[in-house]
Amino acid sequence: MATTEDILLSLVRAALWQQEPSTDGLPLSEAEWHHLHFLALKQTVQGIVYDAVCQLPEDLLPPTDLLMLWMREVQAIESTHQQHLRALAWLITRTEAESALRPIVLKGLPLASLYPTPSHRISGDIDLFYGSRAAAEEADRLVESWGTPVIRGEQGESSFAISQVPIEHHAFLALSHVPWRKHRLTSWIERTMAKDTSTRQVMINDMPVRVLSAEIDMVQLGSHNLKHSLNEGIGLRQLCDLALFVSHNQATLAKAPLKDLLGRFGLRRWTDLCLAYCVALLGLPASSLPYPVKASSQLVEAMHREVMHTGNFGKMDERYAIGSEGNQAATAQRITNNVWRYFSLSPQESLCWYAGLIGRRLKERITGKPEEQE
Repeated sequence: MATTEDILLSLVRAALWQQEPSTDGLPLSEAEWHHLHFLALKQTVQGIVYDAVCQLPEDLLPPTDLLMLWMREVQAIESTHQQHLRALAWLITRTEAESALRPIVLKGLPLASLYPTPSHRISGDIDLFYGSRAAAEEADRLVESWGTPVIRGEQGESSFAISQVPIEHHAFLALSHVPWRKHRLTSWIERTMAKDTSTRQVMINDMPVRVLSAEIDMVQLGSHNLKHSLNEGIGLRQLCDLALFVSHNQATLAKAPLKDLLGRFGLRRWTDLCLAYCVALLGLPASSLPYPVKASSQLVEAMHREVMHTGNFGKMDERYAIGSEGNQAATAQRITNNVWRYFSLSPQESLCWYAGLIGRRLKERITGKPEEQE
């Protein structure tokens, strides 16, 4: 018998690949529809699921009050998406008019553009990369010259807001917790970003935007998702992003030495698992994979259980009371569990992340001053 979780995944698949949604397991009771809606909120895929729900026969739709609430939520997502597009257009135009900087847009909006309805993918912030730490600092100073406060972090990142839209500058495209790998990864990125082929131009809502080449972007996405999985976890939306990214860029990725590249930076087994998940649970055609992946069905199922518990970056993970202030014990337990859960996939990254965390906590106890987490 299909559970609400099964039906959620079925609706996600239908929306991602623009297929007619399955009616298996329907109709749902009012309580079941509210639970499904809660799961979609937890995974931040409510806009995506809504597209599939709207394709259901009238007699299988959610209760009217829930459907109206859902519609208002999607309208708010659309409004935020348009606000982000306006902020990005303004920022790119002014930056390029006043400097030689050429922003490269990461993650959010470029990934949203791959969805059948881009404005229904939830927007978080706008992530920008300029190719080097020096260029990121130049971009920070430029923003400050406009009278906009910039908050600088400890890993070369900085944040500010334009028209209430949160924006981050990244000095490093991808970071590793493994000291010897961190240097190798940074050097590779610097060499690769010096090439003309390191970026490409895409159109987002009729706006030309610079993004990374598919090969570099795959490394960046893998590194980003692994970092979050070892810390607070990742949810369904991040895996939907990956599925669509691979599907849209399969031809280019298949020609790149992707397996060797991911292996060199300790991301191969982790990426294999994520791609196997996308095939098994999100409907990514196996023919769209850039290379044959190796991941056991047991690992995929274990990852799925964790994804459904975690939700979007662990914000609604009831196991660790993430929302409670000062709950360091719960946070430590969550990270410990994540490290051992993914140890077999990325042992060096897992251990170095855990050792670094312990070192920071010891330093905090000695100095009495908390450090910012990466």
